[in-house]
Amino acid sequence: MAASWTIKNLYFYLVCLVTLFLFVVGTISAVNNATQIAFPDRPNVSIIHLYYPEYRGENSEPAFDPPPLEELEKMRAEQEQMNHYYRSYAVRNLLNSIALMIIATPFYVYHWNRVKPRREKGEITNES
Repeated sequence: MAASWTIKNLYFYLVCLVTLFLFVVGTISAVNNATQIAFPDRPNVSIIHLYYPEYRGENSEPAFDPPPLEELEKMRAEQEQMNHYYRSYAVRNLLNSIALMIIATPFYVYHWNRVKPRREKGEITNES
């Protein structure tokens, strides 16, 4: 059994541990980013409902004068641009997470195959 705890095998175990950790972190991050894409956490309120409460079904008078239509259109365009930016950011993060999982997997498989005992070949026995 002492033959299995060499420096070389400890190195393989350490690499397996680190790559397994990277895979788990990549998986958690991928799920989080996929959730961010499907259910964004930024407010998605239509501008017309903010400035014209009568369209929401309320019959109260607005407390302020609404801005001109050009300004509303400019604000809507900025909101669409921000929505596009947030979505592309979440997609980039999702792809980074998937890449982390894809890169960590072959390293883990290779090192785990190098470290696991091969009883069929007789390299490690149960005798002490």
